[in-house]
Parts: sequence; structure tokens; C-alpha cells
Amino acid sequence: MVEEEERELFISKAFLGTLDEFVRDRDAITAEWNEILARYKECEDIMDDIRAFQIRKPSVFMLIDDIYHKEVELEEKLTIAQVSDEIRTHLQSFKEQFAELADEIDLFVLAEIGLSKTKISGV
Repeated sequence: MVEEEERELFISKAFLGTLDEFVRDRDAITAEWNEILARYKECEDIMDDIRAFQIRKPSVFMLIDDIYHKEVELEEKLTIAQVSDEIRTHLQSFKEQFAELADEIDLFVLAEIGLSKTKISGV
């Protein structure tokens, strides 16, 4: 029981650091994802752009992936960490603004872990 509590505290501290980074850098993050979205809307390959972001900000990329693909787990983490409504609003805003990219993020992650059945250009 004590180990579980310590683990939750550790997860919360690491997770809070990622949330802090996301909020602190949200203008730059949003600008970069706006560029990726614009390229996507022009039917350009965005996998290299996603990879570059993931390399520069791995924990923030994991958070973004969680926003779209691990909603229940993310909500549990937010609750454990007692995250403010302001931060939750930022996360929801990002999710809504870049919803068109959710499948592309998923394809990127699948390719990264080797589960993609097709070769994705640039990955």
C-alpha cells in the first residue's frame, strides 16, 4: 500500500512538471502545432514535423498523445495531481484546436512502436 502511494506521488510530481512545461510554453507549442496543422491541411506529410516535436519535447508529446488517446488515464492523473481548472481548460482547448491531427498522432505513435502495418513516409 505504501509503495502504491509513493508511486502515485512520484507520478504526480513528474506529471506536474510536464503540465508546467505545457502551460509555460503553450504559446510556442500552439504556434508549432498550428504550423503542423496548416501543412496537414495542405495534404503535406507531417510525420517529420511530429517527430521533431517529439524529440524536442518528449514528455509534452506524450501528454498530447494522452489528450487524444488515453482520456480516462489522463483524467485519473489530473485528479491525483489535483490539477487546476485553468490547466484543464488549456488541455481541452488544445484538444479541440488540433483534433484534426489526432489520427496522425496515433499513426506516428504506432509507427514508433512498430505496430504500423504500412510504411509511413518519413517514419
